[in-house]
Amino acid sequence: MSMEQISPERADAAARMQENLIAYFRLFAGLRGVTAADADVFWFANAAPEPGNHVLRTHIPDDLAGQRIDEILDEIGRHTDHMDWLIFPSCRPADLGRRLEARGMPGGPAGNWMLAELPLRPPELPVPPGFRFEQVRDAETLAEWARVSAAGFGGDTQIFYDAYARHGFGPDASALHYIGYLDDEPATSSTLLLAGGIAGVYDISTPPHLRRRGLGSAITFATAEEARARGQRRVWAWASQLGRPIYERLGFTAADFGLREYRWRRR
Repeated sequence: MSMEQISPERADAAARMQENLIAYFRLFAGLRGVTAADADVFWFANAAPEPGNHVLRTHIPDDLAGQRIDEILDEIGRHTDHMDWLIFPSCRPADLGRRLEARGMPGGPAGNWMLAELPLRPPELPVPPGFRFEQVRDAETLAEWARVSAAGFGGDTQIFYDAYARHGFGPDASALHYIGYLDDEPATSSTLLLAGGIAGVYDISTPPHLRRRGLGSAITFATAEEARARGQRRVWAWASQLGRPIYERLGFTAADFGLREYRWRRR
């Protein structure tokens, strides 16, 4: 499906998901090693592997497009040696993809964008006995969240701890974090972001030795219920190949908005 063919309703959903994703990356802006530009183009570069390097919004007039694209790539190159440039339906110029390909940036589908109406379909597997779901409300519990998240993703989660601790845990926080416990052992983790007029589910993580027990489905469903309790009607996730079947069983569907991703690598 090309961007030109999508309905106004789907274009609106894509715009909300885009703004939610930008809001997520803004949580990390200003941290050590992070550079974020938020003007006609929103891009994010990080010295650490996570949460990744991305261009997430492009609003450039046609007559300035060539010059601005070159300026942006030059600036990005001062901070990182790789970047993924995402093109959403609202991005301009309309031929942005062609212009990026002309600069040696191969393009392709931008991953698994999953969208669902709330409430979700309940998990097929029953919630494991001894499972409980709790919101992170202080730095000590956030450190516990970071440990279980690191065990699930297999990487360093210090930047997530730093960003989320700075954001805080008060009633006005837009980023909310959760731990699923199994017999008092931290067993799975999630983040809920309320921004852009939609709920985003992030950071779903379960350590390998606890997988295939329904914990990922349980915490995803519980996190989405938190969004519904806060008045949200839709929820989305940018799913990995490993996680996509979990989302589909809960009622998420692949959202084909014609989103494209172009990879820049320093030569």
